[in-house]
Amino acid sequence: MRNADLRALLFKPTKCPQQCRHNSAVVTRRLALLRAHGLPRKIPYTHRYQLTTKGRHIVTALLAACDADVQQLTQMAA
Repeated sequence: MRNADLRALLFKPTKCPQQCRHNSAVVTRRLALLRAHGLPRKIPYTHRYQLTTKGRHIVTALLAACDADVQQLTQMAA
């Protein structure tokens, strides 16, 4: 994934250069926070990032939690 790929998913397209720059800065800060937790790693000599094994486990758990229904969760807990 790249900063530009994430911007396309998170923000509406805009032609304003100031807004594009702001959106890029937002994504850069978020990537830095995620990198500090060891979720993505930067691929050397590129502008790309790749999820680590820890990142894949956490993303999988978050996606499963988003898809879960409250009734399903209470049945599993009981």
